Order: sequence, then C-alpha cells, then structure tokens
Amino acid sequence: MSVTTLLTIPKLLSQVLSVYEVEPQPIFDQVGIDLTPQDLKDDRVDMLKMRELWQLCVQATGNTELGLVAASLFQPAYLKGIGLAWMASANLEDGLRRFVDNSQLMNTAMQLELIEQGDQLLIQYQHGKAVLKEKGHQCAIQLGVGFFLKIFRLAAGKTIPATAVYFSYPIGDSLAVYEEYFQCPVYGDSDFNGIAFSKSLLNEMLPTHDLELVALNEAVVEKYIQNMGAGQCSEKVLRLVVELLASGCPTEETIAFKMHMSKRTLQRKLAREKQSYSQLLNNSRMALAKQYLVSNSIAVTEISYQLGYSSPSTFARAFKQQTSISPLKYREAYR
Repeated sequence: MSVTTLLTIPKLLSQVLSVYEVEPQPIFDQVGIDLTPQDLKDDRVDMLKMRELWQLCVQATGNTELGLVAASLFQPAYLKGIGLAWMASANLEDGLRRFVDNSQLMNTAMQLELIEQGDQLLIQYQHGKAVLKEKGHQCAIQLGVGFFLKIFRLAAGKTIPATAVYFSYPIGDSLAVYEEYFQCPVYGDSDFNGIAFSKSLLNEMLPTHDLELVALNEAVVEKYIQNMGAGQCSEKVLRLVVELLASGCPTEETIAFKMHMSKRTLQRKLAREKQSYSQLLNNSRMALAKQYLVSNSIAVTEISYQLGYSSPSTFARAFKQQTSISPLKYREAYR
C-alpha cells in the first residue's frame, strides 16, 4: 500500500513557491499533482510524488531548508478538522495527543511517540534514516518537525520555546539557519527526528479552548478518515457546498457544472447513495450553523450571510424549522 499525505501539503508548497516568485503550476504539472481534484479519493498525494515535488521546489528556489519556510507558513486548516480541534483544546498537550491519535490523517505511515523526560515532553518520529532514504525528503522532515512550533505558538497566542530539536540527517553548515528558526539547540545526525518542549508550558490553559468545537472537529476528522479514498458523490457535493456558501447559496446546477456533469446525472448519482441535493445543502448549512453558534464569536447576522441565506430572518426561520429553537436560544443553551 502506498504512503500518502494530505493534498493540503502540496497546496502549502504552492504558497511557498509564490513567496519566491516561482510559478507553481509548471512544477506541479511535471510531478503530476492536481491541486483542484474533482474526486475525494484524489484528496491525498503519494509520498513518492511528494519527494519529487520537494526536490523540484528546492531546485527552483535554491533553498535546501525549504521545509522550515513551509513550517513558518503553516496554518491549522492544513490539518483539516484536527488542526482546528487542536486550537480549541484545553491545552497544547491535550491537542498534541489528539493529533498523535489521528496522525494517519497527515501521513498514513507516520508513527509518533511522546516521551516524558522530567519536565520535558519529546515528540519523536519513530522512523529514522531508512524511511527518509526510501520515502521522505529532507525538507519534509523539516516541515514535520517545524510545524509543531508554529501550531503551538498560534494556539497559545505567544512564543512557546522548544528546548531541543533533533534531525536524523547531517545539518553541517546550515546549523545557524535551523537555530534561527527553532531558537534552541539543534542536533543533526541523531537517531530520530523530534522536538522537545517544557511540559509546564504545554499544560497552560489555551485562550482558544472550546469544548464543543473540539467535539465537532473530531467528528469531521473521524468521518474523513473512515471515508479516506471513498470518493462518494455526496462527499464531493458537501465539500463544494461548504466552499461556495459564503458567496451565496449554490444551486444544484452550479454544483453539477463544477463536478463536470449534468444536473440529471448528479441527481442519479445522489439517488444511488439515497441522498438529494436539498438534503445535503440543508444538512451542511445546519451543521455549520451549529458550529458557528457554539463558538460564540460570530454574530448571528454574519452567520446567516456566511451560510448563503438572503437575510438573518430567513436563516432564523430555517434554523427554527430544523431544530425547533431559534439561533439565539441555541447559542444561549451552549454558552
């Protein structure tokens, strides 16, 4: 079975190339990676293709530490729901353990181990030089270690220092670049790849803690993992609906066009899955509405327009019809 990673990682690399004013499309075409697939099963990328992509990106930019640049640009959304659940966790260690439990989401072969050493917590990749040689690229390892630092700082809203960083390959003359990014001792030629933090810092309560959002995003991740590679028509419709709602309620014709099929063909495919477009649209709207309402940080008026409703009153009527309670009362119940 091939080892795969999320398509969001090549999308991150596309952003990195733009920083260097390098046109991404020719490079992605050369590797054969489509950043806008129409099928859910193509939402992941083979790691052998990723190794080739990293190599071409390094050649185009002349930067052998490109993974650290990618890590500096990393955002929770690149990890789908688990990244958002991490941000909403009670503390950094809680979110970290949640990520470790779902690490196959990012890489189907990833094996992480958390090792407690006094007040230090070491995040250690259980693979080393053998896997690096066969599957990964040096820059992928840089990103795989460096993104922890970025996520921790985003979630905490402040600088969270690492205490030590380890790489399984020689760093040599690039040590200063690594130490500038990590701001702590960095060791090359180690037996593993990893990064260590103070446990006391990781256990501080996060300002973004939201128990309901954690549960919602965990459910999204669980469903994604269960359906990884399934490519069901309803899944593709839901994804497109969520992407387009903020610009107005997408019609069935619009969704069919974006899926390169007629409206009638879309209806037949959904019927085989015992679904209809109206059901999927309503379900996605209600699921997102509940998620936005429990976050308690978005005005109901804004929520109504983000979900493609023509007015707040239209949204309120639809929400009450589905839940038998108004949006404001629903928010108060979960406050």
